[in-house]
Amino acid sequence: MEFRNITSEPHFLDKDTQEVMGTYQPVFMEYSILAEYNALRDQPKILQDVYVMPSAKDPLHWFGLIFLRSGYYAGAVFRFHIFIGKSFPQIDIPNIVFSPPIFHPKVDPVSGYMETRSAFGKWQVGVHHIWHLLLYIKKSLLVIENRDSVNQVAADLFTHDLAEFQTRVTECIIECKDHLNDSNQFSTDAHYLRFSSYNPNIHGTFRKAVIANAKSSGTAAAGNKSLSWVKSGSLQPCSSQD
Repeated sequence: MEFRNITSEPHFLDKDTQEVMGTYQPVFMEYSILAEYNALRDQPKILQDVYVMPSAKDPLHWFGLIFLRSGYYAGAVFRFHIFIGKSFPQIDIPNIVFSPPIFHPKVDPVSGYMETRSAFGKWQVGVHHIWHLLLYIKKSLLVIENRDSVNQVAADLFTHDLAEFQTRVTECIIECKDHLNDSNQFSTDAHYLRFSSYNPNIHGTFRKAVIANAKSSGTAAAGNKSLSWVKSGSLQPCSSQD
C-alpha cells in the first residue's frame, strides 16, 4: 500500500477535502509505522542479533541494539536510534544515530549519524522499509566499505593500517560496553532497551533452554544446504543460486 502526501498536490483537492484528509494524516502515519514494525518482525533470521523498539513517548523514535558475533566488531554491543520524519511514510531516509558514536568509516565520530545515502539514494514508499535500514547497519559492520565515508580517519586506517584500525575498533567496543547502562534523556522511556545483572534464579532456566535449542538447531542444520544472506550489491534477501 502506498500513501500519497496529499499536501504536496493541493490543486487536485478542494479546500474542504484537504482539511478532511489532513485530519487523517496522523492516522495514516501511525498505521504505516505499525505496518513497518510488523514487517520487521517477519524477518527474524535476517535480523538476528538486532533488536528495536519504538519509543513509548514518540512512535517516530525507535531504540536499537545490535550484537556482533564476527568480523572486526566481534563481541560488540552497540546502541543506536532511528529517527523517522514526521511526514512518514512520505519522507527522506530515516536517520540512524549511534550512541555513543562508534569508530566506523560510515559513522560521524562526533554526532554518531550513519551515512545511508550511498545505499538507498532516495527513500521510496513501498520499496524501502525500516528493516532495510537494520540490515544495512548489520551489513556495514560485517563488511567494511570506504565509499562515501564520513569518518575519514577510520577509512584511511582501514585502507592503510589495518592493525591500528582494529585497535581503535577494540577501544570503541570497550567504551560502548562501559556506557550501555548510562542514564540519558531517553533512559526514562518505558520502552528503552535496558540490561540487568545475571541472576541464575531468573535467567538460569532460560539460558539452559537457549543453549539446548542452539545445539539441536546446529545438528539439524548441519546437513542442510546453506542460503545466501543478500544478493550482491543489494539489500534484498535472496536464496542461494548455487
